[in-house]
Amino acid sequence: MGEPPRMNEIQEQLVIDTIRKNGWWEADPGIHVEVWSNFRLSADLLRNYLCKDGSGYIRGYYDGASTLYVKKFHLRDEEWTDPVSSQREEAIS
Repeated sequence: MGEPPRMNEIQEQLVIDTIRKNGWWEADPGIHVEVWSNFRLSADLLRNYLCKDGSGYIRGYYDGASTLYVKKFHLRDEEWTDPVSSQREEAIS
């Protein structure tokens, strides 16, 4: 088996910068970004985090302990979707 899908460094930094810019978790300076398919709890926890300036969104789950599990995002001109969770959705439908 290969390594789980990841965002590249530029995408991860974009997400982290967006979190800081929007002040979503100001008390947590050490945010870690992880892909949604590595999250093992209910999909009911997914949330949309909308940018204050309307520049995009992140769909995922923040665990309250420094990790944001990202399913997809659209920020500025950059889009990313977790390929593993997308394949699972297609298989179910």
